[in-house]
Amino acid sequence: MATVSTVGNETVHAQAAPGAKVPLVRPDLPALDEVAEQFGEILSSGRLSNFGPYATRFENELSERLGAEALAVSSCSVGLVFALQALGLQPGQKVALPAFTFVATAQAVLYAGGVPVFIDIDPDFTISVDDLRAVLAADPEIAMVMGVHTYGLPAQVDAIDAAAAEAAERAGHPIPILYDAAHALGSTVGDRAVGSFGDIEVFSLSATKTLVAGEGGVIASRHSDLIARLRAERNYGFAGSYDAHAPGLNGKMSEFHAVIGLHNLNRLDELMAQRAAKAAAYADRIVQETDFLPPPTRPGTAHTFKDFTILVPDHQRDRRDDIVAFLKRQGVDVRTYFAPALHRQGYFERFATRPLPTTDDLAARVIAIPFFASITDDEMTYVVEQLRQAQTNA
Repeated sequence: MATVSTVGNETVHAQAAPGAKVPLVRPDLPALDEVAEQFGEILSSGRLSNFGPYATRFENELSERLGAEALAVSSCSVGLVFALQALGLQPGQKVALPAFTFVATAQAVLYAGGVPVFIDIDPDFTISVDDLRAVLAADPEIAMVMGVHTYGLPAQVDAIDAAAAEAAERAGHPIPILYDAAHALGSTVGDRAVGSFGDIEVFSLSATKTLVAGEGGVIASRHSDLIARLRAERNYGFAGSYDAHAPGLNGKMSEFHAVIGLHNLNRLDELMAQRAAKAAAYADRIVQETDFLPPPTRPGTAHTFKDFTILVPDHQRDRRDDIVAFLKRQGVDVRTYFAPALHRQGYFERFATRPLPTTDDLAARVIAIPFFASITDDEMTYVVEQLRQAQTNA
């Protein structure tokens, strides 16, 4: 039987599902003897949380790597809500974000009191700057932009900066930029790490991510005033002692999660190198041996490939679900991230006010196939062979 657990909002298969040969993900976790001493120290001290030494060290090392101050929190979803509040989102204000993203992106906007305005995407799965610019010009009530580094490919950060700046000049007030960077810890644009863009970026550390802490998130910003607000928000809004001066919740990271995060942070360059090499080999096999389209990349960026998402060719779009069913029968664990897109989901369709043609096109064709740093050559070979067979046998 598979070992199945729910981590954050995603189901993680530590082994393949019953009968499966290749799992969707195999989390990068330390062996017990690699963290036993630290775990024993935590249990002996009784300092399980409350900004302990391991969480503090984790934040410090991340800050150095990201080129921005990092705060550890209990989850990416909580971090997104905190970020929206720290940026001053008021009840009823509009936030522009892509509809092609995980549900937590838009849920955070609603929990923070905002109203999502869905933007189309480009063929690389990230937010369309052209569509964003058009929507910002047409709707002066949009107060904030929320980009997504989809699957770990950084959004077009410079162009988004320019679009928001143009809109801010028209509006006569700043339009903050927040990035849902859940998939992107380890990604870079040129020589800058994701985490240093926009006003705030928020990462996930759940078991499906490149840097795993078991659970948790990280908020990063280069703005000291925002960091001060975020520190208060993740600790009930306390300014000191038990005196709340701001909205807040319990958003603390445990020391156990921080230890696992530190272990994997020390391996992040190695993990990114492994993922890059295997992603390139995987993509080459898919192109050479099948009709499926490999994940898009962009020159000058480092991609985590949190999800290795391929596209069914256009002429087979109506067969996507049959292909998925065939792959699962063959023991290949796959998902259709992100279908349906948010504007087609029951809870969010009330915000679907305009066509999103590229989003609809790609959502009908995506298949996330198994990928992780430890995937073997034999596992990739098997997946590609099943994809080849799925083209005609599904």
